[in-house]
Amino acid sequence: MITTRLDNVAARACRNDRACIYIMKPLGEQDSRRLFFNRVFGSENVCSVQFKEIPVEILKKCGGLPLAIITIASLLACHEAGSSNEWESINNSLGAKFATKPTLEEMRGILNLSYTHLPIHLRPCFLYLGMYPEDRLIIRDDLVRQWIAEGFVCNLHGADLEDVAKSYFVELINRGLIQPEKTCYGDVITCRIHDMMLDLILSKSTEDNFISVAYKHEDMARFNSCEYKVRRLSLQSSVGGAMSKALATSMSLVRSYTQFGESKYMLPLPQFKYLRVLAFEFPFNWKTTIDLRATGHLFLLRYLKVSALSAEVALHAEIQGLVHLETLELHCRPIQRFPSDITCLANLFHLILPECTLLPEGIQNMKSVRTLHCSDMSESSLKEIKGLSELTNLKELKLRVPTYYPGMTIECFDALLSSIGMLRNLKHLSLECWHKYDGYDS
Repeated sequence: MITTRLDNVAARACRNDRACIYIMKPLGEQDSRRLFFNRVFGSENVCSVQFKEIPVEILKKCGGLPLAIITIASLLACHEAGSSNEWESINNSLGAKFATKPTLEEMRGILNLSYTHLPIHLRPCFLYLGMYPEDRLIIRDDLVRQWIAEGFVCNLHGADLEDVAKSYFVELINRGLIQPEKTCYGDVITCRIHDMMLDLILSKSTEDNFISVAYKHEDMARFNSCEYKVRRLSLQSSVGGAMSKALATSMSLVRSYTQFGESKYMLPLPQFKYLRVLAFEFPFNWKTTIDLRATGHLFLLRYLKVSALSAEVALHAEIQGLVHLETLELHCRPIQRFPSDITCLANLFHLILPECTLLPEGIQNMKSVRTLHCSDMSESSLKEIKGLSELTNLKELKLRVPTYYPGMTIECFDALLSSIGMLRNLKHLSLECWHKYDGYDS
């Protein structure tokens, strides 16, 4: 099944057989009211007296389009406790002609209204969603940690920055600006963004020089002629080719760099000394080499993630110079020489080690770590296992333990269970044990 707003695309997909095309009709009055009131008041039968007449006018202007209704209803839900004047102001901002002739431009106007009413502190967080490709499943924890790395999150009265960032995420959902996907124990942990909302984001990002997106090499070359230097760069699809010296100069102030798709292009990292966020996401079977040895000199780097299970990743032998690094997450093939000085990173909060990477020696020194994933405990010494007990800030622990390995003695298992029992702030624990039967893992 194909969905599209373009009639010629639908006709082409059906080989001009109009009988195969189903044209969606706008919602009727009753369904529109039900959707609107459920979103604003949580019930289709509840409406404050002071707002009684305004919804009727708003629904007429929405023309039965679900996205328009949800967007405006989400905006009004934030003003539920306010005066009717606030509702009236939003109503007056809607174009009356949208009801009779809804166009893409009018729809964008409604979405823009939601952006206009966003609190100042949420605007950069919302625009940052433009770093992700269309229809991409976005992981909440990735997003909020990138916001923090960029400095978008305010430290309110000593509150934990990650908790504050998650409250920003929830507010964007409540305003209907992002669409919740997967939940866990009542919390939304993944989301998507509607393609029209993404269009708005990219339009605003271009106006404010907030994000630059490259889909092909010509887009990269175009940045060289821009009046302003690129601040945040997202490479999507198969960008290739080398970067000229002039182009590298136009990108020397990049703070966030993300790369998606099947491109083997590699940013000349040594020239990007202001980089705070660095993320790569490649298809599962995409075999390439990601050379990150230059990251050892990126003093301001706070977030580094690689999601490329078939890729080789090369890291600098020493990374203790990354004094601001908060997140190191690597989903890739085993790294031959993992930096031994990682335990010197005092600000590292989230450490997710690649396959077959042992617990770092001196793990007990990583007092700030909140998230720790290790898929290979086979050769972990008793000292490292006992050292886990000193990670008192740990909130999430995921370990994979081979029960058949000679080094994993009863004493080691007892020490592991004892260490876990001493982690008073631990909220999420995943302990996977596996055996070998006739040469097979299970």
